[in-house]
Amino acid sequence: MQGLSRLTDAAWFACLGLPLTASEHGDARAYLDALGYPHARIQAIASWHEAEHAARDPSWDTQWWAREDAERERLMQRARVRLGPAALLDRLSAATELATESIHAAAAGAAERAGIADAALVRAASGAASMALHTAALTRLAGEGDAHLFMRKYALFEAGRWPLIIVSGTFFVF
Repeated sequence: MQGLSRLTDAAWFACLGLPLTASEHGDARAYLDALGYPHARIQAIASWHEAEHAARDPSWDTQWWAREDAERERLMQRARVRLGPAALLDRLSAATELATESIHAAAAGAAERAGIADAALVRAASGAASMALHTAALTRLAGEGDAHLFMRKYALFEAGRWPLIIVSGTFFVF
């Protein structure tokens, strides 16, 4: 990705259920390695039903979420120092606010094509993509590059995927 202007140019949810490409597998592996999960397996999800089942698994890895949350906070602090609080908020808003509706529409369209009418599942998918867009923009504003874990995760969304969750040492990607 070249900059913030590219952060909304994604094939949102266009490749759900397809086998992972070598590039997507590489982005998933780089994301896991950067997050401290070098031995985690990567498992492609084939359907919305499987995605919902994985997302609802009560044994999901809470450490995964805590690590992402700590990294988001680190980036926020760094970006605040670089830009100041007001400019950071303005630039994050500008980078993400226009994409929210298109992301939701893409998730709804993908679900509809698959015969899925679960509004909550569509909101979960679009919310995850919106968060990935936000963290990718934050990563850029903090001065980090394409190798950063949030850029790798965003690359999966950009490719039309939905990176879901880590459960029992397995990273599920729809």
